[in-house]
Amino acid sequence: MSLRKRHIPNAIIVFTCIVIKLVLIQAAENEQTQKSQYERPFLVRDISIGNVNLPLSPITVIIFGVSGLILYRTFTKQTTAVASHILLEGADEVKEKLLKMKKEIDNDPVKFGECAAKYSVCPSGKTANGSLGKFKLGAMVPPFDKAVFSLKSKVGTVIGPVQTQFGWHLIYIHSKDEQRSLVVE
Repeated sequence: MSLRKRHIPNAIIVFTCIVIKLVLIQAAENEQTQKSQYERPFLVRDISIGNVNLPLSPITVIIFGVSGLILYRTFTKQTTAVASHILLEGADEVKEKLLKMKKEIDNDPVKFGECAAKYSVCPSGKTANGSLGKFKLGAMVPPFDKAVFSLKSKVGTVIGPVQTQFGWHLIYIHSKDEQRSLVVE
């Protein structure tokens, strides 16, 4: 038997011994890991399903779940606003009258309410000082929605005159909940 043929079985034996030693070391580490896993609080242990250890802890799963819920709610919640308006029917002379009213009101909600009660032809103007309450994007006619939900429209200001199918409006924005800015300028 040649020297070379004797070294091959020896190499196989050495290789087998190394593999067995690595497997035993890995098993010892796994046993130590399992022991240390049980010493840690439940929420920070890795999840074990049968003999499979997932590199996730229950707290990680909870954090991902809550984050996903927050992202979902952020992107699906609709933008809302609370506003009042003064509605007048007519043509260009009405627009001029509303521009004069806008200068007189000067972003004062009390003066706006008084003008709405006095001049508005909308029932909300007579009874609630022009208040439309809280409404979502898309609840009003498109020109009205565009004016209220525009990025240029600021809370606490009078905007308009805005023309819709119902007539000319002055709008006072009391508050806006801007989740998404969907209105294209």
